[in-house]
Parts: sequence; C-alpha cells; structure tokens
Amino acid sequence: MHTLLIHQAFASPDSAGGTRHFELASRAAAQGHRFTVVASDVSYLTGRRSAGREATAGGPGPPGLKILLAPSLDAIHRNFVWRVVSFVYFMFSSLWVALRAGPVDLVMGTSPPIFQALTAWLVSRLRRRPFLLEIRDLWPDFAIDMGVLTNPALITLSRRLDAFLRARADHILVNSPAYRDILVARGQRPDQISLIPNGVDPAMFDPAARGEDLRRRLGLSEKFVVTYTGAMGPANDIGTVVRAAELLRDDPSIHLLLVGAGKDLAAQRQLAERLGLDNLSFLGVRPKSEMPGILAASDACLAILADIPMFRTTYPNKVFDYMAAGRPTILAIDGVIRQVVEKSGGGVFVPPGDPQALARAIRDLRRDPQAARRMGQRARRYVAQHFNRDHQAQEFTELITTLAAGGRARRGPGRGARLAKRLTDLGLAALGLVLAAPLMLVLALVIRWRLGSPVIFKQQRPGLHGRLFTLYKFRTMTDARDAAGRLLPDRQRLTRLGRLLRATSLDELPELCNVLRGEMSLVGPRPLLVEYLPLYSPRQARRHQVKPGITGWAQVNGRNALSWEDKFELDIWYVDHWTWWLDMKILLITVVQTLRRQGINQPGQATAEKFTG
Repeated sequence: MHTLLIHQAFASPDSAGGTRHFELASRAAAQGHRFTVVASDVSYLTGRRSAGREATAGGPGPPGLKILLAPSLDAIHRNFVWRVVSFVYFMFSSLWVALRAGPVDLVMGTSPPIFQALTAWLVSRLRRRPFLLEIRDLWPDFAIDMGVLTNPALITLSRRLDAFLRARADHILVNSPAYRDILVARGQRPDQISLIPNGVDPAMFDPAARGEDLRRRLGLSEKFVVTYTGAMGPANDIGTVVRAAELLRDDPSIHLLLVGAGKDLAAQRQLAERLGLDNLSFLGVRPKSEMPGILAASDACLAILADIPMFRTTYPNKVFDYMAAGRPTILAIDGVIRQVVEKSGGGVFVPPGDPQALARAIRDLRRDPQAARRMGQRARRYVAQHFNRDHQAQEFTELITTLAAGGRARRGPGRGARLAKRLTDLGLAALGLVLAAPLMLVLALVIRWRLGSPVIFKQQRPGLHGRLFTLYKFRTMTDARDAAGRLLPDRQRLTRLGRLLRATSLDELPELCNVLRGEMSLVGPRPLLVEYLPLYSPRQARRHQVKPGITGWAQVNGRNALSWEDKFELDIWYVDHWTWWLDMKILLITVVQTLRRQGINQPGQATAEKFTG
C-alpha cells in the first residue's frame, strides 16, 4: 500500500520542527507500507534553503519512506503577503512533484497551510484515490482570532475553502479532541473524524539524564534552567517570557533558555539586550535529534501561547516532549492541554500573558527542586501510557489501511438493495406494531404499576454516520440512588420484571417506532452509548456506515456474551457483506435465539460490560 502525503513543513529528526509525520510514516513503512512525502526545499521554521533540507530527501528512516522536495520560496517570514505567496507557490510546485510520485493508494493532505491540502485533494481526484484530510489547527479561525486575517472578503473565502475541503474529504484526522468536538458542532459527521492526538516517542528521552556536558558548554552548571523550545512568532508570546526574565534578574540561580526561531526572534533578542538580561539565552534553531540532550539539561520546561480563545483547543507538540523527558511543564496555555498536564500531575499552570505569574511559578519550582522532579516523573509515566507514539502509529496505520482498501467504492450495495431493505423495514415494522399493540399496552400498564413513570425509556444514541437520535425502549430499571444522589449500579436497579423483559427482548418493541421513522433498521449494528463515540478506533467507527438495528450479526453470534472486540469485528463484517438475504437470515436466527434466551448478559454483568476504548 502506497500513501502520498503533501506537507510543506515536514521535518525529520535531522531538521528543526515537529516530527509527528516522520514518526508515523516511519512506523507505517516499518510495517511494510510505502510512504512518500512531498515537502518544501525551504525550512518552514527558519525560512532558509539549506543543505539540511537536501539531506532530508536522502531517505532517512525505513526503506519504505521516501521524501521528495518541491521548489519553494524563501520569503515565508518576510510579511503576510509574501507568506501567502510562498504557500501558493508550494501549492503548484508540490502538485507537479506529486503527480510524478508514481501510483498511490491514498492521498493525505494536512492543514495548515490549507493551500497544500487543496493540492492533495486535487491529486486524489486526478488519481481517483481516497483523500485523507488532517486538521492540525483550526484555520482560518486561528488567523482571525489573532487579527492576522481581518478582511471580510478574505475571511469568507477562507471559510469556504475550509468547508470545501472538509466536504470532499473521505475522512478527517485531527490531533486534538477539541477540534473533533468543534467540527461535529459545525455539522461534520462524527464517524468521518478520527482523533490521533499529538504525542511522543518516550524512547527518545532519558529522564535520568542531566545534560551535564551541555550545561557546562553553556555555563549553566549550577543554574536552575527553564527551557522553551519551538517557534517564536506572534502566537508564541515570547515577550511575556522576556518580561518574566526581567522580573527574575535578582535571582542569579535561575536561567531561561529559548530554543527555536521565528518572526519575533530578532525583536525579542533586541529587547533582552536592551534590558541587559544575562539570565536569558537564545540558543537558535536545533534539530529534533538534539532535543533529548537540551531537555536533559533543563530543570523545568515552558509552553506558552498568546491569550487567544482558539489556542485553548490545541495540543502543542512540545508539551509531550517535555513530559517524556521527565521534566515539569510550566504551562501558560489554558484549555485541553491544561487538562492533560493537570491530570498527569506533571506541571503547573499560569495564566497566559502574565509575566508576574510566570516568574512566581519559576521561583516556586526553584525553591523545591524535589517537587519539580516528582512532577517530571509523574509526567513521564502519564505520557508513556496515554500519548505513546507507538500506539498512535498503530492507529494511524490502521486508518490509512482501511481508507486505502475501501476508497470511494466502499459505499455498500446499490440503490436497489437499499430500497429493498427500507421497504422491508417499513412493512415488517408496521406489521409488528399492529400485531404487538395489545401486548405493548399490557406491558405499559404493568410497567407503570411496578416501576412507575415514565413507561418508555428514552436516550440519545448515535445512528447512521454517528448522527444522534432518540431511542425508545420499555423501561426496565428503577431510579434508585445512593445517599449522595448517584444512581445505583445497573445490577441493583434492574428489577425482576426488567430481567424478564430483557430476557424475552420485549423491552425492544418500542424500537419499531425508530424503524418506521427511518432512524434504525430491523437489522444492523446495535446503537451504543454516545459516550463511546470518541473511544472507537477508525476501524471500529465503521460500524456507523449503516443504520443501527434492533438485531444484528453480532446479536445472533453471541450478543452480550461476546467481548467488545469480537462484537465490533462482527459489526464491521456485516457492514462489508450485508445483503437483503443476510438480513432475512439474521431475523430468523434472532427469533430462535430469543426463544432460547441466549447471550442476554455478559458474564458477571447485569447487562454488558462498559466499553473503555
């Protein structure tokens, strides 16, 4: 399988910048996939054309990874107009290079810059291959919030371009959970979005290392070193770091080290010189391969962004590197990344744009280095478990394999088969409601008498393409709560009447109304809880490519007695193989198994064990 990625800012460990795509692509190539990247011959971080970029094209990593360089302009950091011109230039030059990359099975575009994603879409259409759109930042929202994009006409065109690409993507990949939630709120189908967050390869970092050689070379052997790594542009608020250094100049034991480059580097360096700050050093751009040593020489690390609402949605790469290095993070970014740092216990939060608060946090860590080290240890354990690049690469490989294998042809049976299924649903559901009406009335009266009101249990469930609908069932549980007002476990709330209704599947009868409304089918994967949506792997999420059903292939092959993995595999098998005759077979088997009361509960559970991803 051959994947083509178009990415102007692609970076290998031997160059500066984030290496998420190199690490994912390398691991996919190591599993036998071919991966070709069309990148810029100019460093996105420094704006300079260098021999290092040419060396990058030499093919670092596994043999299956190939990097092609497209001609680019070196004016990317000159001003806004030249920046856009540079993006557009790469859009056309990368198109020419991409079309010469040979046969491919999947085309992947990443945004921002959004123009390169437009190239990827065009290549996918010319090649007639699936298009995977990765959204790493919510552009143009970030540019609008920062005041970079202010012209109403340009804002409208930008939003339309973003909507155009999202509408034409076969699948969307995001690196922050907040992005997924925002896209769903904007009408994107939940099953069309996969989350593979930013993360890190913990093996790159040795938390026990102290970086003594580097500290000696920089004259920092006895200092408490706080390090910032990454871009230094308007978004990164380096001015707040310089002002914090000014507040800390009375403590000679503290030193701030800034590693990276960007549009604001020269201005901030001049400000530090004008203020006479000898407790602040600019180390310049360093390749990713040097980051383990730089972080080892640090006692704490800093992540900071300007105080802009959209920045609360980001998962900055640098934070995961800090955590993997076993260093506490001083976080001047609110939002979802704050939740990660606080949940891990691996750092401290300070309000963005507040140099006094930043200086206080640095002093506090300096006073208690043991506490700082304990934070780092907790951070390392947490990131290795939850944001491990090996695990993420496995999900990524699974995603691109699924997309490439199916492509646009994976739409299931034709219109005639879908019409036959719908007519069967309507006919049998209507007949079932008519025949079951007397029984349903009796059941409603008994439930009202034994369990109280309401008789019908209603709950939001994800349906076709993950869209929510209201599921109807007969009530089987009480509302009993503990002293704190929390609902008791299912086993304690499930009554004898409820067990009888579930054992005979009579509680499912109201779902015939969902079938008539077109929200469900008689046969399909069971509609599960909404809270499970973000927990599915890309393959598991394919169960939402058909309508959910009252019964299904998993139900007649074990129902709740199956493990979650087995149920999902059976659901996916049904998605790939359903026919009208298969539906009829499943309905007949369902009748037999219901009479036998097979697979009602999972062993040791009142119903089914909770899915945890």
